[in-house]
Amino acid sequence: MSAADKSYDVVVIGGGIAGMVAAGRAAQLGKSVLLLERGAEEKYPCNSRWTGGTFHIHYTDPLSSSDKLLHEIETATDGFARKDLAQAVAQDSTRLIQWLKAEGIKMISLSGHQSCILAPPSRTGPGLDWEGRGGDVMLRTLEANLLKRGGTVVRGARATGLDLSKAEAVVIETQRGGKTECFRGANVVIADGGYPADPELIRAHISPHPEKILRRNAGTGTGDGLRMAVAAGAALTGGLDCFYGHLLSRDAMHNNRLWPRPYLDNLVISGIVIDGAGRRLADEGNGAVYMANIVARMNDPLSASIVFDHATWSGPGANSIIPSNPHLPNAGGTLHVARTIAELAVKMGLPPQELEQLVASYNQALDTGTLASLNPPRRTDRHKALPIKTAPFYGVPVCTGITHIMGGITINADSAVLDKNDQPIARLYAAGTATGGLEGGPAIGYLGGLTKSGVTGLRAAEALARR
Repeated sequence: MSAADKSYDVVVIGGGIAGMVAAGRAAQLGKSVLLLERGAEEKYPCNSRWTGGTFHIHYTDPLSSSDKLLHEIETATDGFARKDLAQAVAQDSTRLIQWLKAEGIKMISLSGHQSCILAPPSRTGPGLDWEGRGGDVMLRTLEANLLKRGGTVVRGARATGLDLSKAEAVVIETQRGGKTECFRGANVVIADGGYPADPELIRAHISPHPEKILRRNAGTGTGDGLRMAVAAGAALTGGLDCFYGHLLSRDAMHNNRLWPRPYLDNLVISGIVIDGAGRRLADEGNGAVYMANIVARMNDPLSASIVFDHATWSGPGANSIIPSNPHLPNAGGTLHVARTIAELAVKMGLPPQELEQLVASYNQALDTGTLASLNPPRRTDRHKALPIKTAPFYGVPVCTGITHIMGGITINADSAVLDKNDQPIARLYAAGTATGGLEGGPAIGYLGGLTKSGVTGLRAAEALARR
């Protein structure tokens, strides 16, 4: 009997961490499980396989107390996150790590928020290095455990439709091998990663020029789950116009050695980010993810650059896991270097007088403690602003790389999909970055995709098992 001829207790759509955790936990609780994955390869591409591998909540150790984690979530999002979801993630982040380790997932611990990093670590240098690394090993381990528990995995099946009208089972329509094939389940969990690779939805919500945005993801999140959920009556959260991503060298648009790393976060938060006319775009003190979103919203997202000095280049620029210094120029990224700001402006194609005046005003405000009076202002409570005074001076043309979207399908603390009246839609759940309600908002608050995805997957399985 084929998988299409059977009916399952739960059908999970998507084989990333959210889907694998949901499927594995449901099977562990005695449910019959079918996992549908659109990728046909054994090591199908997905963000979870390519991940850097750090579990955290807003750069805070996920093993911290639930009170501390809840405070971090509320602070990072300026209160935007749903209270029930924030509490769920804060309460269950430690339990998620414990469950993963019990499943055989290996982790290493470094300092600070990096106490739970998938092993072997994948962040070994510029470019994409994933095979045999943490995310790849995690997915293969979770899949093997699912199969041992009697679960079924069908690859090459892209879910495109849901029919919840039948009392006996939900029907999931897929495209597989050029044909339409349907599967049935008592419950469905959507965990397909949202829409970070869909130009139509990116144009609608994030940028007028999706062709000028780098796809810093596996290219598999094309919004199928979001469209299916909406067709089933689901509400969507705010934050659909926000994403987790980074500013990268503009050369990453055509040089694969420059993505997904090195990203330029330390340069962004230490220096200034300017447009093609040499004007600052926004408050760099809000963080690198915030600035990546600002650049994406520009009329020309490929016109922005970062300006900084040698003290920043040899300090913060050299201090990260895969630092811009020296990996950016070594991997072929453009780095303008000049002895004066005027000379730098010429090399960058900017008006020299305007850039000199901008840098002088910025330095003066920093010296006098009046950064808040700049237009736009510069906050310093989150990230330290550094002067641009020590020659040589540097400029880096940048592009925006999108990893995952912050908004999505509305769910509650049990990962049940909610309708526009905030009521659960029977038999329908969602998990991972296909969902919203935790990240985004005016502050573009970022929490951490792995932790959010794992907890929502775990809770979906446990909620449907209780039914």
